Amino acid sequence: MTPDDRAHAYALAFQGAAWERWLAALSTGADRLAHDPGLLARWQGAADAGERGRILDGLLPRDVDLPVRNLLYTLAEGGDLALLADVVAALRAQVERAGEQRLAVEVTSSVPLTEQECQELRQKLEARFGQNLEMRYRVDPAILGGLIVRAGDKLIDGSLATRLQGMRQAMGVAARG
Repeated sequence: MTPDDRAHAYALAFQGAAWERWLAALSTGADRLAHDPGLLARWQGAADAGERGRILDGLLPRDVDLPVRNLLYTLAEGGDLALLADVVAALRAQVERAGEQRLAVEVTSSVPLTEQECQELRQKLEARFGQNLEMRYRVDPAILGGLIVRAGDKLIDGSLATRLQGMRQAMGVAARG
């Protein structure tokens, strides 16, 4: 696995951990609101901003991350604190949908790849881009050798034709310089 592949895998792990932590904190707040119907009324009837802040802070775990706290305050300021459970449900659904989205990957080779080569390539691409890959393979003898991989908006061109073109350009530049 390349350093880029490892970095991408770590990034996905951190993203998943952050989402789970944030959703757990927001769920705690939604549960507290649901189990204490008078809490929302106390917040609405609070005499000053300090008291409203203490009520909101009590909804969330003490070690909650700032973006979560800010979301809760934004909901409260907009008069939408009662929607917290619905917001949590919508966020969970969005995270699940994002995990289910398939990434279209097109692999172009100069000759057909063997089953083992396809399997090894898929493992490398999954390490870099995640598990939900929709693989398509095509053969184009014009690339002479190597592979061209398009994964979403990313292009990895390891074709021999591209490398030869680069060498021709480099030699042309060197001959003129």
